[in-house]
Amino acid sequence: MPTALDLPYDVLREIFTRLSAVDVFNFLSCSRKLYYPLIDDDSVWYIFCARYGITDTSVFHKRSFRTIYGRLLHRYGPLLGLWCSDYPFRGNIVEFRLLPDSWLRRGEPIIVGDVWEFSGLGAMQRPYLPKYLEFVQIGFTSWKKSSPQNANDVKVSWHVRSERDLGFLVHNGIPPPWVRMDGDGRLATPTLHVIAPSNLTLELGNYFAEPLVIPEMLASAPWYDHTRGIPRLPQEDVPPILENHDRWFFRSSKTLHYVDGAPKPAALAFFPPPHGQPSDVRLPDLHNPPHYFSSEYQPFIPRYFPLRFPTEQADDPASPQWRPSSVEGLWLGDYGVHGTECLFLAHDPEASAIRAWKVTGDVHVPRGACTWDASLRERVAGADPASRTYEGKGILAQRGFSMSTTTPVQVTFATRDEIIVAWSPAYDTRFIRYKGDRARVGEAS
Repeated sequence: MPTALDLPYDVLREIFTRLSAVDVFNFLSCSRKLYYPLIDDDSVWYIFCARYGITDTSVFHKRSFRTIYGRLLHRYGPLLGLWCSDYPFRGNIVEFRLLPDSWLRRGEPIIVGDVWEFSGLGAMQRPYLPKYLEFVQIGFTSWKKSSPQNANDVKVSWHVRSERDLGFLVHNGIPPPWVRMDGDGRLATPTLHVIAPSNLTLELGNYFAEPLVIPEMLASAPWYDHTRGIPRLPQEDVPPILENHDRWFFRSSKTLHYVDGAPKPAALAFFPPPHGQPSDVRLPDLHNPPHYFSSEYQPFIPRYFPLRFPTEQADDPASPQWRPSSVEGLWLGDYGVHGTECLFLAHDPEASAIRAWKVTGDVHVPRGACTWDASLRERVAGADPASRTYEGKGILAQRGFSMSTTTPVQVTFATRDEIIVAWSPAYDTRFIRYKGDRARVGEAS
């Protein structure tokens, strides 16, 4: 009886395109007849590299597709994309991209991780586009340190690159990007971890008030990206709550603690260097944006979850063919004294509504909350025909997301990439679509 071993090679390759790399490896391992001819056949591994846009080995200095995928992309490729954190109230965003490294590797691509920051420095119009601070690099051994023994080893480094001085970057008249090295083994560094699915959620309580309640990060949220996986690293328990060595007064360790909550999916976490060991990479400065309650959350290590980033071309709101689904994606909004915040707009066809979910937030309406929605059942009469205006509801709250109430708003889809929300006759909020096309930190586009 014919078996899979008797199939023509071209048919096997077509089958491989529909399998994961692990399935292909297991399949080949079932037969010496297949394993030895095909395990080093680059056309097999080309399929998996091509999914990440790698179709030419010359950019990797002639490493084979099997080496590129097996050593780098299989483990770390799922990092690529946007991730949003569960840091209380403010949240945060990190982004991983595959970029050429002209700095240490003569143009060889590496995976680069940036953390977003909305400083507003140098910006002329609100909302501000984010500033990006590169904090981690993942790639093959740099050419200066390469040897026949380690050339194909993948290294994780924690060099910080920034276009502005964060107070802990050292520069002596050198133009940006300013760089802080991780010590090349002489200094303690952060570590990358994968956190297993868990129903534990953070709670802050003290002797003077009820615990602060913040929306949980759930896989059912519209912003959650179900199409992306998690880096293939060992999965661990939720990040520990660190001892706060910077507080001069005593506080019970039970003030900040985990409690049972809704199930949450697997996530990333960046653990800071061990306390007391010299290090030049201070993660809380990068990943925990300050806010009114931030001193209470200093011991917390946030988890990051995959964030959707739809790139569909938006429709002109003046067009009769305008589709509400075309506004889905990431938007940046001006929230006054709280600065720029990032939202995910989602279309709910059953309710005929568009809802704006905060990816980053503030101490009044935190990340994870719906900040406003617009009912699409009927347009506002008398509005500018070149745009679309709908009635909706906005969320207002006291500090700590307490005493939240709804207020009427008017949501105007002004252009393909601009939305105006009128909270009152005297106060409007402007939102712009985030497109994200940019070069590496400190390099020209």
